[in-house]
Amino acid sequence: MTISNDEVSPEKRTLDLLHTGAEAELRLLKKERKAERRLAEAIAALAADERRLLRAQNRVAVSRSAVSDAETRLREAQAQRASGPAVAHD
Repeated sequence: MTISNDEVSPEKRTLDLLHTGAEAELRLLKKERKAERRLAEAIAALAADERRLLRAQNRVAVSRSAVSDAETRLREAQAQRASGPAVAHD
């Protein structure tokens, strides 16, 4: 039996399908590796952002404490002024 140029042998067809499948698998693996790298970068960025957020929260807590202390000192000064000057007893 002679194979014409238009006919493809089953072996060739199988090899072509295997080759096409292998190329598709390689493309998928590359996409997966790229996605894994992007995930690792996103996780690293999140960790850095969380560290910055923690530092900012600590600064806010310090500022809040300073404001509270200043308010207390103001109330004390206002209370002293409201009570008037101290009277000296001789």
